[in-house]
Amino acid sequence: MIKSILFVFIALISVTLFSCSKEESTTTSLDPIRELQFEVVDSIMVDVMEDLVILDYQEKLDQFLMKERRGGKIFLVNGNGEMIGEVELAGEGPNQVSMIWEGRFLGKDRFIFKEISATMDFHIFDRDFKKLKKINGPAIGLNAIFISFFRQTFTAWVEEGNDFILGEEVNSYNPADVEPDKIGGDFYNLVKTGFLYDLGQDSIKYLNLYPESWAPRKTTRWIGQSFPFLTVDLPRKKAVILPPIGDHLFLYDFDGNSLTNEKAVALSHPDRRQEIPDVSREHVLYPSFSDVKSFGDYRLVIFYTAVPEDVFNEFRAKGENYWQDPEWGKAQAKYRNPRYIVVEGDRQIGILNKLPVEGNVNLGLLDGTLIVKADDGEVERDYNLFYKLRLVEK
Repeated sequence: MIKSILFVFIALISVTLFSCSKEESTTTSLDPIRELQFEVVDSIMVDVMEDLVILDYQEKLDQFLMKERRGGKIFLVNGNGEMIGEVELAGEGPNQVSMIWEGRFLGKDRFIFKEISATMDFHIFDRDFKKLKKINGPAIGLNAIFISFFRQTFTAWVEEGNDFILGEEVNSYNPADVEPDKIGGDFYNLVKTGFLYDLGQDSIKYLNLYPESWAPRKTTRWIGQSFPFLTVDLPRKKAVILPPIGDHLFLYDFDGNSLTNEKAVALSHPDRRQEIPDVSREHVLYPSFSDVKSFGDYRLVIFYTAVPEDVFNEFRAKGENYWQDPEWGKAQAKYRNPRYIVVEGDRQIGILNKLPVEGNVNLGLLDGTLIVKADDGEVERDYNLFYKLRLVEK
């Protein structure tokens, strides 16, 4: 009897160990560079003449905040692509901003826009686009201005009746006080290009967005400014930091006051097998990361393939103004192609070499949807066509 019980016990232990071993093997054997698939699940067409991009989405209202791509008009559009309102927001009037590029919903009843200026001020508007307040920005000294059509550098939200902004600001330090030629890689320990703004207290807390375990910071190796991108997932209280140069994405918990529990996720792609370049090399020779989007439980890391060095040298040999050569534009279009890396949790689960539609990834939504702004078509007027994509899970 005892032998029988012992046999059954050993058999159960064996089955359990085998099951755990099999599950662990399945988990760890996932190929990080397997080709993933996305599918088009819906689309939105906004019937206006202006060329638009999406700034933000308010899930509770099912509304998009859109902007004229190269102008100052702002549009409010419902989830079906129907126009709710529009306003010329750029200007010198009392309810305008001199120059804007970014904007967000602030709760359900207000909007917040970032001004492009020496101080990068913020402006809060009500639902009728009447200005409620101007807020002094976090910029201190002019270091650089990066213009992107398809990404936002800040997130704004309301918590217990107070307004907050968390974001990037590459002009948040005085360049005269931090000279890379003198301090080299210690730049990454000293410079704080992130900020948390408590508007209720009118206080700014500056954050160092260079991850502690990022290789150039750990080794104090100067590889250029490489200002990191910041993406925040407020409902899950998570944040992601992505330095443009390197091979890691960095995950954090966001407790409303600080970024904690840094965790590095290794990133790989067959088109990124290059060492971190010398700072003197042209940026087009290295496949730098250009953006990271959160969509549901996933992160989409975007980069552009490098121009072959021999091709670049041919144009460079023509003179200093090689970039004005129309053929250089064609060469970049040929060689600088977008590639995508998908991260779930704390691991890379695959790659995507080509979207199922032609266009630019504009926005990631909490429900796991990616919104792609369609490229201009030759047949129909589809420059305001937005596709909704979902990852095909196997």
